[in-house]
Amino acid sequence: IKSSRLHSPHRPNLLLLLPAYHYPKMSLSSSFELLSFQRKVKDALQTVERTLELERKPQLAADVDHTYGAKYGLVNLTSNAAIIAYVNCFEKLGLDAAVLKSIDKTKPATLRFDSSTACKFLQEVKVDVPMERSYEEKEETTGSDASKKTTKTRVMKAVNHVKEFHWEVEVNWSISVYSGTSVEEKKVVKSRTYTTTLITQSKGGMVSTNLPPIELSISWLLQQIDMVELTSQFKVDTEDGDTKTPRRNNAVQKALDFAAQLRQWCQGIESNFFGHFQKHLLQKHNPAVQKPHTFTIRHLLGVNNQYSIFNPILPLMEESGPSDGDDGSNGVESKSIIELQCSNDNNDEHKTLLTSKDISKLLNEHAQTLEGAFNGIEESWPSDSSGDILSSSEAVLSLLSNHLRELSAQYTETMSYIESMMENQLIAAIGKRLTPNDLDKFVKFHNARLLCPMPQPFSHDIRRPGHYPVGLLSIESRDGENECIHSHSREVVATSSLKISLSAATVLELTGHQYLHGFMNHRFGTSHKRHQLV
Repeated sequence: IKSSRLHSPHRPNLLLLLPAYHYPKMSLSSSFELLSFQRKVKDALQTVERTLELERKPQLAADVDHTYGAKYGLVNLTSNAAIIAYVNCFEKLGLDAAVLKSIDKTKPATLRFDSSTACKFLQEVKVDVPMERSYEEKEETTGSDASKKTTKTRVMKAVNHVKEFHWEVEVNWSISVYSGTSVEEKKVVKSRTYTTTLITQSKGGMVSTNLPPIELSISWLLQQIDMVELTSQFKVDTEDGDTKTPRRNNAVQKALDFAAQLRQWCQGIESNFFGHFQKHLLQKHNPAVQKPHTFTIRHLLGVNNQYSIFNPILPLMEESGPSDGDDGSNGVESKSIIELQCSNDNNDEHKTLLTSKDISKLLNEHAQTLEGAFNGIEESWPSDSSGDILSSSEAVLSLLSNHLRELSAQYTETMSYIESMMENQLIAAIGKRLTPNDLDKFVKFHNARLLCPMPQPFSHDIRRPGHYPVGLLSIESRDGENECIHSHSREVVATSSLKISLSAATVLELTGHQYLHGFMNHRFGTSHKRHQLV
């Protein structure tokens, strides 16, 4: 470099990146296990066939030919079945029809679980605990007659002197409901307060505790219930612009959000109250003479496995369709406080769906098996007045929290199954699974036909006038295929040159023609295709 300015006649390229256009995401969540869900539904089909009429053969929706509109009907049926199943469980927790009607619907409604203990020291007691060790002493005595001998044996047993500290513990837990922020005005729907005596071998360690409240918003659930008719009224609005598929719409998303919150609420009760709070009390009880507990935390958390409760959230259809359609009344007496709203829609799109009468029978089976489990616990577990740490109330609470988690998980998997079914049908119709690369090829092909002038590859040689190229400038993808982007370009009037300071005494000035390039990046949902300047 002989002067302070270097003139480069090759043209600089300016790149303009426009905002990306987002296409709907088509891949399902990896947490959904299709085979596991199919096995669960097929295991439940025996109960379904026993509940319905003879010669009825419901099947998984994917095994039945049906229309696209039937998928929306299937989502509505399973969502309403989930709502009624939730209410069946909440009724056992004290949330009956009278309580539901008394809740102020103009404010957010919250279901709240509280638990606390109050400890009081009673006395210190010394207890003698026999040990397994024993000692024998033999003593021989001889009489006047040398032939007469007497042997005496004395057995001494070791005794351990242990101090016991007796505590009076009052345990209180409750489930309540309140509207807005009026926690003081909450209505308790189920509770238990009992006093028991705990024995420890140290005077410290027993303190009064108050667990943080575990809350669940039930506003969405109440909005899906007609409080006048006491019917479930969930329905996907197909006219809404945000409704993309039977699964991807605002109504189902809110239902899935509630299912996730319900699952979290139940897990909070199981882990915080049963897994820590109650388990801590049982571990603290350590008398000198141990007496085995009839029921432990392991029995409590496993109570759900002792009873078979039917899950009515099933994506079922029939090849021939039911013989009698919905006529405005299903003719089945409901065993639930909330009934299924009957539909008068008997068009051909919904002929493969189960009727309201069929769903009502399945919901009655759910209520019946739930009642059977409830009665079984009442007979086998201690009563509330027994003073035991674990009673029938705790067992019922454990049973319902486990079952509510199963219902919410089944509903989430059902919605994923319907979306997966539609995705597989689309793949079968197209012949392959579409990827972002397929979208790029599609856009490039049609842009070449629709746009004039057509986009050109962003690949430009670098050279001095009258010389061979010394390099290549391009923007390529970083996915391994190294495909360059296609862009539009036009020359712009250069009002000034580009100057790059190399050092205090050297400035690189770029002159020549200047071009503006435009490129639109397309992608599926959150998938992102990266590019690099080469």
